This record gives sequence, structure tokens and C-alpha cells, in this order.
Amino acid sequence: MGFGVLGTVEVWRGNERLEVGTPRNRAVLARLLLSPGRVIPVDQLLDDLWEGAPPPQALSSLRTFVCRLRRVVEPPAQEPGRPSVLITEPRGYVLRVEEAALDSARFERLLQQARAAAEPRTALDLVDEALGLWRGPAYAEFAHTLWARGEATRLQELQLGATERRLDTLLALGRHAEAVPALEAHARAQPTREEGWRLLALGLYRSSRQGDALAVLAEARRYLADELGVDPGPELRKLEADILAQTSELDLPPEPVTIRKPVTRLRCLGRDDQLAAAGAAMAAAESGTGGSLLFDGVPGAGRTQLLRGVEALADMRGFQVAQAQAHPLESEYDYGVARQIFEPILYALPAQERQRLLSGTVEPAADIVWHNRPSSGGPGALHALYRLAVRLAERVPLLILIDDLQWCDPGSLRWLAYLARRIERVPLLVAASRATGVPAGDGQLLESLCSIFGLVRLDGLPREAAAALAGELFGAEPEPAFVSSCLRATGGNTFLLTEHMRARGAGERSTSIERWVAGQLRHAGPGAAALAEAVAALDDDAEFHAVADLAGLPDSQAAAALSALVGMGILGDGSPLRFTQPVVRQAVLEGVRAGVPQFALSP
Repeated sequence: MGFGVLGTVEVWRGNERLEVGTPRNRAVLARLLLSPGRVIPVDQLLDDLWEGAPPPQALSSLRTFVCRLRRVVEPPAQEPGRPSVLITEPRGYVLRVEEAALDSARFERLLQQARAAAEPRTALDLVDEALGLWRGPAYAEFAHTLWARGEATRLQELQLGATERRLDTLLALGRHAEAVPALEAHARAQPTREEGWRLLALGLYRSSRQGDALAVLAEARRYLADELGVDPGPELRKLEADILAQTSELDLPPEPVTIRKPVTRLRCLGRDDQLAAAGAAMAAAESGTGGSLLFDGVPGAGRTQLLRGVEALADMRGFQVAQAQAHPLESEYDYGVARQIFEPILYALPAQERQRLLSGTVEPAADIVWHNRPSSGGPGALHALYRLAVRLAERVPLLILIDDLQWCDPGSLRWLAYLARRIERVPLLVAASRATGVPAGDGQLLESLCSIFGLVRLDGLPREAAAALAGELFGAEPEPAFVSSCLRATGGNTFLLTEHMRARGAGERSTSIERWVAGQLRHAGPGAAALAEAVAALDDDAEFHAVADLAGLPDSQAAAALSALVGMGILGDGSPLRFTQPVVRQAVLEGVRAGVPQFALSP
């Protein structure tokens, strides 16, 4: 005997669908199937079936409906008068149904098996089997009633989640052409479900439709703002940032499955002193004296490249490396950086070892970095994350790398401060980079953390390093005059020097510098782009008040923008105002000529 609620309420014996009878008979069966194996009091049945207003003959009618149902659900060979499925109890009725006999229970069991499946193809088969049980809305005839509405909604939510799981698995298997049309329909039929939008954008991106993927995310943002008055959640924001950056984690991993750690270059031109400081800190950590370093430099100074060199040095010394990349779109995603640090390590561990690692005092950290549940934060969470780092470092010396610390979320900043003050006797080194002067989400918290770290400054590249860079770019020893000219134009800023040399070598204008400068001006905050344009236009006459007038900014806003641009090393702190690198002024002027929106002067 089988029972169906994923659609109209049905009873099956083998392959034969049995006729249940009148709508009221079907309502009694549906109400009993809501709580299989549990006694439903008669009063409750009467109240539900007649919506709180049972007529005088309701009890007699209920007994008639039950009698008719027994003719359907009891086995044909059942002894008369001794029911085994629909049973009368002193207080009411109970429908004794095995779990395997109810389609909704089978549906949920198949979903659990799919979640536990290690192989995507197995998971897809299980989800397909589960979704194949649906013939329409759950409890279709009675979903409007108070007594069925909650369960119908719950099952519908599970069905939507299963649909998204299926489509996600199709993307994981590289079946984008099959998944994208279904995702188009799903996202627009269920526009409040952000997972549908995320999967659609990911599928489009993997189908080499980057523009369409960004358009879908913009559509989702507009819908959520217009209809719900909310911003997209962290998953959508992260995906948008990853698409814009074309990060490799969005790409479908190659077919199995040997994972090789990428080779990282140890050599960083002109950064021998900084690498030596990192090497000394690693040697101390190996001996059990942990520490923390902060590589601080203006945007473009080569902080990320230096961190990759530190990573390579750690690999040579046998450290385990955990790393995170902070981002402005995730700065409000609490403990987002901590998750980036710990999740890859935990995923790589056998289940038993991972369970042991997350047990005891570390257990509160599991909610944050493994189960992805909301955390209450506070000292308990900070200490649990600290203990997790210590346990990992006790297995093998640990290096934690964090790029762009200025965009780190507050929860992770507090944890890093808690960690940095407690690792003197732990084989652990924390190395982070910060873009000098870039406005932070919580500047006070960031400065408090940075004061704990050992500061390592990154200045412009020296001449010898610039010459070596030119030799690498062009495969020949450069002319001294070329190197000197490029250094004057860029101030030795690693990014600007590299891109300027490439552009001059090709005899082209550097659009990459223009895009980079536009991005830095956006990071600098309101009014910064207009102020920079005014400085570029006025040149030798760029006195503060003249610049503020031309930019159309009140003195207070102009002063704030100037402070940000000076802190980021874009403008010098003098009078008249000047760009510290001539190539940046040229990029601003080129942006104005080309009508780049980021450079538009205020009216």
C-alpha cells in the first residue's frame, strides 16, 4: 500500500490507483496523513475538517467517512472488524503507515542521501528520483486549509531546494547548456530566492556569457531593492565580485582529480629586505615563537606579489599555508575572512580527523567556519577560532596570509587581534597586507589591529629592480634612459611601473592604468574623482580652493577627499596640489577625454 500527497491525495496498491471517494473522504485521509502513526483526537479532526464550525451531525459524518476509507486502505485479506491501518483509539483515529509507504517521506529520504553522496552523478540521480515523485503542489486540494498549509509550504520549500540542488549539480558536471534554460525559468518564477539568481549567473558565466551573468545579477539587485527593500546577500555580492575579477574559483574544476599546489615564485624584485623579515619571522615560528607581520604600502606597491613570495618561502620551509583575500563587497560578511582561512583546510581533512579538530573548546568555531551558521560572536567564538588555529599549528607550523586587510570584516579583525596577542608560544605566523590610506569599513578597529602587527613598509622599487623588471619584460637589457624615464613617471610603484613599461614598449596608451586609477578613485570615496580631475586640469594652479571650486565640492568634502588621496599616495601633501606619479595625472586626463564615468566632473 502506498500513499501520495505530493500532488492530489492518492492511495495505491501495487500499480493500481484506488478510488478514495468524495472530497470529504479525501480530506479525512489527507488530515490523517499529515501525522502518520499519531493519534488525531476526534475534536481536532472535526475542528479542522469543518474549519472550526462543525455541524450537529459532524461526528456521525466523520464515522461514515472513516468507515468508507477503511474499505480502501485496509488489506483485502484483513479480518473484518479488526483494522490494521486505520485504527480507532479511545480519543480519536490513527493511520499506521510505514515511512516507505508515503511519497513525501521517500522524497525527504532521497534528498538526505543526495546530500551525503560524494559523487555528483550519484547525487543527481537521487535528486531526480526524489523530484520524480511530485505530481503537483503538495496536498494540492487542501493546501488552502489552515491544517494543511504549513506542511504544504514546508514540502514546497524542500522541492524548490531540491530543484536548485539539481541545477547546481548539473553545473558541477559541466552540463551548462541543459542547466541555464531551466535556471532562467526557475529564477524568474521564484525571484525572492537568491540561490536561483546565483546559479543562473554562474551558469551564464561558465557558458562564456559574462555580460549576461552580470546583467542577471543587476536584475536580481533591482528586484530585491524594489520589491523587498533589501540588498543582495553575501553570496550574490561575492559572485558579482568574482565575475568582475574573473577568479579561477568560478571555473569548472578539471576532470579528476589530482590536485597540485600551484608553484609560487619566491623572487620578488626589489623586495629582498621584506622577504628576509618574513624568513626571520618564520624561523622564530618554527622554534615555537609565533608572530605577525603587516606589509604596508600604497595601492600598486606590489603587496600581493610579495605575499605570494612569502607563501613560496613558507612552502620551502614546510609550513601549512592558509590564506584569504578580503574584498569591499564582503566587508560586512561577518567572519568571512576566517571562513576563507579555515574552510579549505577542513575540507581536505578526513571526516574523523575534522570532527576531532572541531571538538571540545573549538566546537563554537565549527558553526562559523564549517556549518556556516549564524554565530553569536563574542569572546567564546574568538577563543574557539584561536584554539582552532593553535590545533592546526601544533600539527605543522602554520602561516596565515591575508591580502587587503583594510577590507577585512569586523568579526575577523577582532579574531586576528585576539590571535596576534596570544601566539608567542605557538608555531604560527600571521602575515597580512594593507593598502595605505584606502578607507576601511571600521578604521578604528583596523588601526587597533595594525598596531599589534610588526610593520614592514613597501616603498617604490629601486633602480636596480626597475632595470631587472624591464629586462624580464623585454628579454633584453634596457637602456638606462628608458629605466630612468619610467621611474620618474611612476615613482617606482610596482603596478604602474610594470604597465607603463609594457605600454611604452608596445607604443600604446595604457588602458590598464586608466582602469586601475578609476578603481582607486572610487575606493577613495565621494568627491575624490572630481577632485583628482580638477587637480589634473589646473596643473600648476592647483591650489586647494581653486581645485574645490572647479570640482564643485564644499571645502569640507574637498578636504576629506584630499586627505584620502594623499593617504593613498595619489596626491602629494603640498601646495600647489600635484600627483605623485605623472602617469596617474595622464590617466585622469585620458579618462576625462574618453568620457569615462568614474572621472566625470561635478557640475
